[in-house]
Amino acid sequence: MSNIYEALEQACREKTSSGVSPQMALQTEVSRGISLGEEMSWLHHQIEYLLATTPHKLIQFLGSRRGEGVSTIVREFAKVAVEKHGKSVLVLDSAYQDPARRINFNVTCEYGWLDLMEKGELLDKAFFRFGDSNLFFAPVSVQASLAPPVEDISATVTLWKKLRERFDLILIDSSSDTNTAESIALCRNVDGVVLVVEAGKTRRRVVESMKKKILANGGSILGVVLNKRRYYIPDALYKKL
Repeated sequence: MSNIYEALEQACREKTSSGVSPQMALQTEVSRGISLGEEMSWLHHQIEYLLATTPHKLIQFLGSRRGEGVSTIVREFAKVAVEKHGKSVLVLDSAYQDPARRINFNVTCEYGWLDLMEKGELLDKAFFRFGDSNLFFAPVSVQASLAPPVEDISATVTLWKKLRERFDLILIDSSSDTNTAESIALCRNVDGVVLVVEAGKTRRRVVESMKKKILANGGSILGVVLNKRRYYIPDALYKKL
């Protein structure tokens, strides 16, 4: 078991005690007999293919409603990108200010990247590094009232440029229970959006509505992750199919 995996799992355990075409280009789902890590590795490969001309990628993971598992997918994708593909990864958590939502990484941060940007200070203060790995975490802000600077295009572009200089992958965890309007507005400034959908729960029209909003705001949809897919065929029979 790797150090980074142990760090991530320990963080979760401690919580209980303390340009691309705008059309959908890929789809992945957790398949029977295939681990989540393998699925995330495949997703990483597809994103690398779709954004081949973009060496340092800014990806937003977005859900349409609460409980679709956006944070879980972001965490697993980040772990695979670091461990299996040797990437340096920064996870930006847009819901950090809500204590009940800190399920990605159970860490306490004094600053967020927006807080430091406002003060003109070094962004390094906002990064939490997991051991000696290349996985870093940062909240959007530790202030619940501070929204992403979607209207300040110049400041936003400058911020993304600084982050791209340091990391191969920047993953924005826009979980579905954060401010939807802010999350949608942010999509115009990223390289692509990955929608996370709970299989069998999220209605098609809800997904289509979210897709239209993203496209209307200038975002590009890389694809969809079907999460929590259920299988009704017993394992013994499924393996014979």
